[in-house]
Amino acid sequence: MPKVILTIDHELQVDLTDAGLDIEQICLTALEAEGVHVRAKQAEADDTVLYQRGFEAGAEWATNRAQPAELEEIAEWASVRWRQFSIIPVRNSFAYAYCESVRQDYPRREEPFFLTNDSFSRGMVDGAAAVKSQT
Repeated sequence: MPKVILTIDHELQVDLTDAGLDIEQICLTALEAEGVHVRAKQAEADDTVLYQRGFEAGAEWATNRAQPAELEEIAEWASVRWRQFSIIPVRNSFAYAYCESVRQDYPRREEPFFLTNDSFSRGMVDGAAAVKSQT
């Protein structure tokens, strides 16, 4: 574990020690709290980037590949709170577009393909819905 050397005013050290405070523990707690804060901000930024990439992929699919019935099916999910939904790839090419976007093997054509609500998937659904709303 890395070691941190902290220099503080002698008077402050005496005051804190006389008050029964553990300076090392105070610093460790403060650094751990800051680490949690930094990781939370990074995760939020990562989610935003993933959502935007998904949005662009969904809009591209809706603009260039989707049939009207396919687009209608996917756009409906944008207005619903969902945790997971499935589509049949042979009936909706959204499954293939999703797999291409995340570099995943294509699903079987006749079996349900499940999408889980994560930043990328939600962005992809919203991107498709945005195109649908413009038509």
